[in-house]
Amino acid sequence: IDLNTASANLLDTLPGIGLALVQAIIDFRENAHPFPSVVVVQEVPKIGPVTYENIRELVTVSRSP
Repeated sequence: IDLNTASANLLDTLPGIGLALVQAIIDFRENAHPFPSVVVVQEVPKIGPVTYENIRELVTVSRSP
C-alpha cells in the first residue's frame, strides 16, 4: 500500500490504523510533504514504533517526479 497515493479505504485496511490515523496520514502527506520513505510515517502524530512495526512490511512510498 503506497502511503503517498492510497485511498482512505485502503489505508484503513492496515493493522492498527483506524479512521483517525487514516486521516492523520492523509493530512500529513497533503499538508506537510509526501512520504520520502516508509520510516517517515512515524512522524505522523500517534503513529509510534509499535504501529510502525505492524505496518512497515505492508507499505511503500512512490517517488516524487
